Amino acid sequence: MMYSVFRIGRTTKCLQHILKRVLVRLPLQTSALRPVFQTNRCPASKWTFYHTRSLYTGVHFCSRNDGKGTDQVPVSRSSHTPPSPSAAQKVKQAGKDFTYLIVVLIGLSVTGGLLYVVFQELFSSSSPSKIYGQAFERCRSHPEVIGAFGEPIKGFGETSRRGRRQQVSHVEYMKDGLKYMRLKFYIEGSEPGLRGTVNSESKENPETGKYEFRYIFVDIDTYPRRTIVIEDNR
Repeated sequence: MMYSVFRIGRTTKCLQHILKRVLVRLPLQTSALRPVFQTNRCPASKWTFYHTRSLYTGVHFCSRNDGKGTDQVPVSRSSHTPPSPSAAQKVKQAGKDFTYLIVVLIGLSVTGGLLYVVFQELFSSSSPSKIYGQAFERCRSHPEVIGAFGEPIKGFGETSRRGRRQQVSHVEYMKDGLKYMRLKFYIEGSEPGLRGTVNSESKENPETGKYEFRYIFVDIDTYPRRTIVIEDNR
């Protein structure tokens, strides 16, 4: 028992020394430190043994940092703001932006022009492709052409040196304030080695703005030469 009290006294002094080292405020005196004992009784013995299990101080530890004995990592918060661009830099950036704008506008203009040309070529009633389709349809359905070439009849443009068939050749010109267009293309049928040359001319109608055929002729490449008149409005 005396040994336990002696050990508690040493523990109290050590704890008080530690509290002084870490600068802890104690709301109570050292006498407030009281041990908590746990009693264990052996069933086969008359003696009671006391063992010190913990030490209750009744205080709350308050940490106070005076900058001694501790490592502090300084955190710097920079209030430095980036410098504003100079007048020369602003002018240079404005020049770049203007150049990009010009490039974008040129690209849009070129794209718009290409779309307009494609639309006029494919969907306009006055385009050479549209007039070629109308002329070929009249040739393909004509009885004399069917009898001479056989079915099916197909049309194509000029043939290049590499054997590729190009677009239908056409010529546009003005006469008496009106637009004219001449077409030339070729047709073939099931008859081997027989080919025909189609020549047509159309004139713009001033009231409707559409082209109307003046004539459509089919020249058969035979000897003697033979011509089939599909339409003649001259």
